[in-house]
Amino acid sequence: MQREELDLFMAEMADVTPLKEADRHHFLQSTCDDEAAKMRRDAADSDERLDLLPIYPAELTRVRGDEVVSFNREGVQEAVLKQLRLGRYEAKVRHDFRGLKLKEARAVLLGLIDSALFRGDRNLLLIPGKGSGNQPFEALMKSALCTWLSRLDDVSAYHSAIKEEGGAGALYVMLRKSDAAKVHSRETNRKGARR
Repeated sequence: MQREELDLFMAEMADVTPLKEADRHHFLQSTCDDEAAKMRRDAADSDERLDLLPIYPAELTRVRGDEVVSFNREGVQEAVLKQLRLGRYEAKVRHDFRGLKLKEARAVLLGLIDSALFRGDRNLLLIPGKGSGNQPFEALMKSALCTWLSRLDDVSAYHSAIKEEGGAGALYVMLRKSDAAKVHSRETNRKGARR
């Protein structure tokens, strides 16, 4: 049976002409290409935002463990800040940063923000703790989170939590509105809209 198949194949291929040597292309794998491809992959994998977020204590804005902290970008309404300060926005995303190293905490923070934005969640509750007993840098995690949050464009505001949710050892964080949420707000709040 194999001989018959070979004869059939050869009969079908009888009118095929081989390629000329000049028409052939040989693709050789270059080590330079491998290194360049690896560098491009590594660059794509690294998050550019990490460069904005220092992990060295000397580069952080220091805050005390019991200090009430607050930050907001221009354009955030005072009524919205008041609601945030009073804990009136439900934080579906909550994360405890106590015990993490700064390098880990930085990656976790970016992951939390990205996933919250993807789901359309705007409010987070982050728990750095007060860090009162930390030596030689009191409230290291809290200082790091405050510094990082103020440098990330996705963060509209943050404020220390109410006492029942951690007080000065926790932060309410409000993220920017997604484009879809902005359109929805404009449509529902425009003059003459049905309610």
